[in-house]
Amino acid sequence: MMYIRVVIAITLIPLVIALGWNFFTLVVTLGKNVSVSALPFWLGLGSYFIFQVVFFRPIRTYVFGHELTHALVGLLSGAAVRGFKVSSSGGSVVLSKTNIFIALAPYFVPLYTGMVIAVYWIGSRFWPLSPYYGYFLFAAGFTLAFHFSLTHFALQQGQSDLKQFGVFFSTVFILLVNFLILSVFLNVLFPREVHLRGYFTQSMEKTVSLCQATYQKGVLLCSSFQQTK
Repeated sequence: MMYIRVVIAITLIPLVIALGWNFFTLVVTLGKNVSVSALPFWLGLGSYFIFQVVFFRPIRTYVFGHELTHALVGLLSGAAVRGFKVSSSGGSVVLSKTNIFIALAPYFVPLYTGMVIAVYWIGSRFWPLSPYYGYFLFAAGFTLAFHFSLTHFALQQGQSDLKQFGVFFSTVFILLVNFLILSVFLNVLFPREVHLRGYFTQSMEKTVSLCQATYQKGVLLCSSFQQTK
């Protein structure tokens, strides 16, 4: 099974590269073209990193969100939660079953950003929250930066979650789903500037181009190798 996962991960690499390249282009374009009204989002992103440098990494908050994400995805997958523990040194959640989404969800689900979006969306159904839209964007940017920074920090420490399905396969899978989820989040935050159909279409076209280029390079290498024999 491990070898099958390695093969699957290798075949997914062109798609991950294409999604990543287009996501980077999307963010750069967004930064250049987005209106001044979206400035709070970028301020939120920058403010978190300043907060972390000046004060501290909110590890306990991250650990709580990490384990809660395991638990929530586990519940959605039909698992029973049998234990939940959080401390500044780490945490754990005991579930009746696991799968790749349960194991890796904390690394590609920005839980706190999702909560911010959900609270604003639900609240706007009952109250006129448009005057507070800037605060909403600031909170979304702040929590996204929190997700990026602390997830990167956690992965540097070595995580047993990735070993369940192989570190290589898990890394490729995390990158793939991160690009997909983050593009959706940006579309929710900036529906006029971020168009998912164009993003996915361009990513698929680039994936095909990468596969064709890789195939052609492989044919040339095989031909040159046969000629030297």
